[in-house]
This record gives sequence, structure tokens and C-alpha cells, in this order.
Amino acid sequence: MFSLILLTTGTAAGAASAVWAAALLRPFVRCGLLECVSCGEPLVAWRWRPGRRCSRCQAHDCRWPLLVMAAGACLFLLAGWMFAPQGGDCLAVTEVQPRIRDWGGLRLPFHLLLLFLLLTATVTDLLDYVIPDQITLTGTLLAILAAGISGDLQIMHIWVNWDPQIAEKPVEIYGPFLPEWMKNHQHLHGLAWSIAGMLTGGLTIWAGRIASRLILGQPAMGFGDVTLMAMVGAFLGWQPVLCALAVAPVCGMVIAGGLRILTGRTFVAFGPYLAAGAVIVLLTWRFLWVDVTLRMVFSHWPTVAGVAGSSFAAFCILLVGLRLFRAVPAGMLRK
Repeated sequence: MFSLILLTTGTAAGAASAVWAAALLRPFVRCGLLECVSCGEPLVAWRWRPGRRCSRCQAHDCRWPLLVMAAGACLFLLAGWMFAPQGGDCLAVTEVQPRIRDWGGLRLPFHLLLLFLLLTATVTDLLDYVIPDQITLTGTLLAILAAGISGDLQIMHIWVNWDPQIAEKPVEIYGPFLPEWMKNHQHLHGLAWSIAGMLTGGLTIWAGRIASRLILGQPAMGFGDVTLMAMVGAFLGWQPVLCALAVAPVCGMVIAGGLRILTGRTFVAFGPYLAAGAVIVLLTWRFLWVDVTLRMVFSHWPTVAGVAGSSFAAFCILLVGLRLFRAVPAGMLRK
């Protein structure tokens, strides 16, 4: 029964995502959902169906909304399964014990909202290489407000210390050290971890944008990518958003490299890969955090700074390699 609810809700969310994306792009792009691609005749979105014809020119309607609806249904079903105890229970970590735990508790609808926003941003980025502020800024504001009001939506606290010298107790028995203010002021902590995640995601992409402009001569990421990762950080927190940023380039390199070789296309929207990284980290968070090395890294500020610096240096090296790769004629790559 719960799976049926998720399937229905996900399909509806996909439909809403398609309509919202088309409405945001309407002044600039004919998406075929609100107007005919051929003649511009206004269409009624809620009457859309695969194979619909324009009443004026009889041109076939678009089919991409069907893919968006299917993607929404699959995302919601997958999230529901991974949040469930009999599934992956992907948010069940030792450090975070929410008041309501079954099926992710309040965190399930909170993160389903994130999936809806990521799906909409992906659609607009694929259609027109743009991520409107109406998606990201609205999502960021909703995430911060919800985190502060609830105080119980985090998948990881703003600070958890597994260092035995800091905890002053055997962490294997008593668990990690948590600052007292986090325990006594849950709503303040909710605001803190969400804002910290927003700043981490946004500023990291902003730094990458500046570096790519200097190395490639053009930004590898748009400002929409900055606000997108700020929104992701506001929903997930600073530790998960850093993990998402580490996963996203791998997705981007694989898919963009294949497109370059097969089609010669040199510019690919990066927003969908950032969104994919966020989804992967969200749905596998429990399995990522169980790694002792990862927990120790995020328990030591100098190590965090060192890893961030090394990652940024590696990113710059990757940009240099990308510049050299783009200089190779596409015809030589196909041989």
C-alpha cells in the first residue's frame, strides 16, 4: 500500500515538475507542453497525453513529460525503499537518533521534496542549460525553515567527534563526542547544520567556477550550479554535500566523455551530474558513513581543510586535462 502511495505521489511530482519546468522556460523555449513547438499555439498542460496533436497545425506533441513522470515515480519508489527498514535504511547512523524513525520519519517527506526540486532543476538544465532561481532559492529557504522548525531532520549533526582524545571516553562504548549545545538547543542546531551545508555547497562550487574561468577561459559551471549545491547543502548538511561534490565529477566525466567521443559535443550541462551525486549520497549515506576513515576525517578540522585543499587542487588539474582534451579534434577521437 505504501509503495502504491509513493508510486502515485512520484508520478504526480514528475508531472508537476514537467509543468513547472515548462512554465519557467516558457518565455525562452517552446517545450511542447504549454505551447506547440511548431506554431506556438497555446496548449493546456493538464490535457497532455502521449501523441497529442496541435489543434492548429496537427503537429505531434512532445513526449519528454512522460519520461519526467517515470523518473519521478522511480525516484520516489527508490527513496521509499532505501529509507525503509526492510530496504537499505539508508539514514540509520549511530550518531543521529530522530524522534520518529520508522520509514525515515519526518525526513522522508523532507527529502522527497529535495528529489522533486532536483528533478525539476535537471529538466530545465537539460532543456535550456539553465537552473532558475525560483527552484533553488525557494528550495534553500524551505530547507532552512524546515530544519530550524523541526530540529530533527538532519542526516548528520553539524559536528561529531570520534577522536578518543577529544571525547575523553572510549568511543567504542559511549559513542562519539557531541557538543552540549546541540543536545540542548535542537532548533538552533537545525538552523546551524542547514546553513553550514548551504554555505559549503554554494561556496565550493563558486570557487570551482572561478578556477574554471581562469583555466578554461569560461566557467565550467553556471551560477545555477552554485545555487543548486547551496540548496542541496541546506537539505543534507555540509558533510554529505562534500561527498556529493566528490561523486558528481565521476558521473560527469563518464557521460560527458562518451558524448564527446560519439557526437563531438563539447558542452554538457553539469547540473544533472550534481543532482545525481546528491541523490547517490542521500540514498547510500548509511553505507558511506560506516567507513571509519570518513568519520575520522570529518572529526578533525585540519584534516577536513587538507582534504578540501587537495580536492580543489585535483579539480584544477582535471580542468587542465579537460582543456587539453578539448583541443583534440573530435575526428581523431572517433578513429
